[in-house]
Amino acid sequence: MKIVACGDSWAWGAELVDQSKAPYWIMGADNHNLHFTPHHEEYRLKNKYIQLFADKVNASEVIDLSYCSSSNDAIERTLIEWLVENEYTSGRDTSDLFVSIGWSSPERLEFYYKKQWGRDNWYSFGPWSMAQDHKNKDLDQFMRLYFDNFCNTGEYMHRWILQLWQTELMLKKYNIKYVMHQAFYDHHQQVIHKWDDKIYLKKSNDNITKSDKLIWNSIDPIRFMHKDDPETGTSHNYMLNNSGGESVFAEMHPNTLGHKIWADHMYDYCVKNNLL
Repeated sequence: MKIVACGDSWAWGAELVDQSKAPYWIMGADNHNLHFTPHHEEYRLKNKYIQLFADKVNASEVIDLSYCSSSNDAIERTLIEWLVENEYTSGRDTSDLFVSIGWSSPERLEFYYKKQWGRDNWYSFGPWSMAQDHKNKDLDQFMRLYFDNFCNTGEYMHRWILQLWQTELMLKKYNIKYVMHQAFYDHHQQVIHKWDDKIYLKKSNDNITKSDKLIWNSIDPIRFMHKDDPETGTSHNYMLNNSGGESVFAEMHPNTLGHKIWADHMYDYCVKNNLL
C-alpha cells in the first residue's frame, strides 16, 4: 500500500524536532531552520503522524504532498495534480493507494500570482499574512483589501465545504481509499492551547447557507473523521482531550506526543471502520 499524505504544516510536522538535541529551542523565536539539519529532519520524518500510521499498516511508500502554510485550495489542487500526473485518473490501478488528508483552517486560500512565488506561481495566505512584510507593495495591498472587504465566514465556509465535496467526488470516482480530518480552526492571535474548536465551528455553521448545509450533509461521515461530532471535531481537540494532561504542542504545532496520539487514533479508527 502507498500512503499519500496531504495537509499543511501539521501534516508536514512543523516544529517536530528532537528536543534532546535542541536545548536551544526558544519559544517565540524562528526555529524553523532546525527542520533542515540532518538529525532533526530525520527525526521529523520518522515521528510525524503519517509515518507512524504508515508503519502500523506496513505501507510500502509514503508520498508526502503536505506543505507548510498550505491552504485547502492548495491541498485539493496538489492532490488532484499528483493523481493526474501519475495517471491514476487515466486507467492506472488505484487499489494500492490510500490517501490521508488533514484539512487546514477554512479561511486560508490561494491565488495564482503572475510571478513565481516560492515553489510555483500559487500563493497561499491567511490571517497570519497581515503580520508579515512580503517586500511587495502590490501583494500587501491586495491582502489588506481582501481581508478588510471580502473575507467573511459565509465566504470561506462555502469554499471549504465545496473543497471537501469536490475532493471526495474525485477520490470516489476513481475508487481511491481515503480518510480525512479537520486538523484545526485558526484562532488568530490566541495561543494554541486556548483555541476552542467547538465555539468556532458553531459560529461558522450558523453562517452558512441552506445549500451549503445540503452539501455538507452529503459528505461521508465515516471517511471524514468526527465530522458530526462537535465534542471532538478536529485532531487539535482530540490531542488535547487525550493527552493525559501532558503537553501535546511545541508552540503552534503538535509535538512528538501529539503526533503519536493522532497516528494511533487514526489507525484504530480506520481499522474499526474498515477503511484500509
